Amino acid sequence: MTMSRYLLSRAIWISAACLCCALVVALGLAVRAIGDERRGADAMALLIPRLSALQMAAPAEREAHFAALRAINASAQMRHLWLHLEDAKGQVLVSAPASRDSSAWGGLLALAGLSADAARLESRWEIRTRDGATYRAALRWNPESEIQEASDDVAGNLAVLAVYSALLLFGIHWAVGRALAPLQQILAAIRRYEHKDYSVRLPPMRTREMDQIRRALNHLAGVLDETQAERRALSRKLLTAQESERARLARELHDEFGQVLTAMRADAAYLVRKSVHEPVLQLVANDLAGHCARIQREVSHLLHRLRPHGVQPDGRLASVERLLQDLVQAWRDQPGQQTQVDYEVALGGVAPGADLVLTLYRMTQEALTNVMRHAGARRVAIRIAATAAGEAVRWSVEDDGQGIADVAARGPIWARCTSKLPLLRPLPRQAAA
Repeated sequence: MTMSRYLLSRAIWISAACLCCALVVALGLAVRAIGDERRGADAMALLIPRLSALQMAAPAEREAHFAALRAINASAQMRHLWLHLEDAKGQVLVSAPASRDSSAWGGLLALAGLSADAARLESRWEIRTRDGATYRAALRWNPESEIQEASDDVAGNLAVLAVYSALLLFGIHWAVGRALAPLQQILAAIRRYEHKDYSVRLPPMRTREMDQIRRALNHLAGVLDETQAERRALSRKLLTAQESERARLARELHDEFGQVLTAMRADAAYLVRKSVHEPVLQLVANDLAGHCARIQREVSHLLHRLRPHGVQPDGRLASVERLLQDLVQAWRDQPGQQTQVDYEVALGGVAPGADLVLTLYRMTQEALTNVMRHAGARRVAIRIAATAAGEAVRWSVEDDGQGIADVAARGPIWARCTSKLPLLRPLPRQAAA
């Protein structure tokens, strides 16, 4: 179903529901109007017998009839009419109640063009009693009742329109919200993709446009997931190639260059012993022996950088703690080294894979090299810890040395480098990616 068809179908149902509600309100107003008409008819039915009884009533009984007629006028239940009654001398016995706002009613009557016809529309007649008394009665038009009825009609129509509009707006809001609700799932998936989590797949959606977006995002996530897997595989191959090359270089340096240096040091020692009686030659021999020792130390340091001490004879790596301990101790043993290096490993019962162990070691090694060469730090703190859920390892290196230029202008601060690496069990090679 397309979005337009979905919204159109919902709009039809919403309009039908709104019309039904408006019809209920209109029926309520109609029932009220019918009740007003019935009460007006009842009042007229009470008025006519009272006027007829006035002809036959004794003088003492007439006041009761006058009071009843006044009550009928005061009830305002005779729709559109007032009773006016006066005696032969012109004394008013029954009259219309005082107008609520004569100026306002008069203005509305003048606007409708009916004020001039009020006297012409008046119905008059005489009532003669048995004792010869004469009363003049008149039914006068009640403009207030007409205007009140018109006002009620306008208010009722406005109420029906207001109810219909409110229900229609609410229904449209509900329908649009339902139609666009899948956008929240789409946005949530995009936020996951921004954090490089491409495992999220969106479920089928009811509208065709939203479902097309869903299929496109799912396809994109699949492609990105495959690309990330390929990148991880390439990273693992690169890491393996680098470590293989480092191991080859380490073997060459140890087996070939190391033996040559050992032989040179032995020859230099021999020259030192044989040149006891030749001070100048002995000085050169001592210098040669010193150079050989210094080169051998540098080669040993280089071998340590190329291949950690924690590598077992069968090629297996030691634990992270052991590798980190050897690395930190090597830096502490450097001549003239004044930087305090602290480290902490808190993996709990988690045993990371060999690739992840080597990755953590290389990252720490590079960070320490940068700190020692460029930061001028007095203290370095290394921390490797598993997350609470045990699904990843958090690695951080902090130092109090100089950072970039604008930060360094504010003096020494603690610089920090952090990373979060996936920890997969049982010990997969993918952990290094």
